[in-house]
Amino acid sequence: MQVSRVVFYRAQHITGPTAVLVSIGFGKMPARGPTVTRLVSLGKDSAIKFDLSDHVSEVLAGVARANAETGGSLEVEAIEVVADDYPGKGQAEQAAYGIALAVQRGEC
Repeated sequence: MQVSRVVFYRAQHITGPTAVLVSIGFGKMPARGPTVTRLVSLGKDSAIKFDLSDHVSEVLAGVARANAETGGSLEVEAIEVVADDYPGKGQAEQAAYGIALAVQRGEC
């Protein structure tokens, strides 16, 4: 049996009618992109209600922007998504950017 430990860093971004929880596990990014895990509540529909590929692209862009500004080298190994979130354009990127900056600065 192989046991592994993954730490996820999370930040909510809520602006009026839109909301998203960005949850990132840093490590070595798999060749096919980060592993995506869907988080659902018992008794709720598990279908993702937003464009997942846009969400992943925004998370990667936010981390890349933070890396560029700080000279960092964080890689996104995994992303957790809440199936019934309703993010607006750019929200996931902004949250991912903030998470990556905090991690690189040792603030969390």
